[in-house]
Amino acid sequence: MTLTVECEEQLEGRWFAEVPQLPGVHAYGETRDAATEHALSLVYRVLENARSSGKERADAAEVYGRQSERRPSFLASESAAL
Repeated sequence: MTLTVECEEQLEGRWFAEVPQLPGVHAYGETRDAATEHALSLVYRVLENARSSGKERADAAEVYGRQSERRPSFLASESAAL
């Protein structure tokens, strides 16, 4: 599985990062690097949760117990392959 972190700067200046291949994996940060680090931390948690529970599909909602929502794109996205 190839994972991609997509980052975009929001209108208010903070950064939003998400991993489209894993539902609910998204994070914010004051910088692009901070948002990416937060998202990667969540990726590890979600994948570990899926591995330890024997599931083939990882989902952040199972880790945090809530349905995630996708944020709209305000600016063009930048992508970084993991």
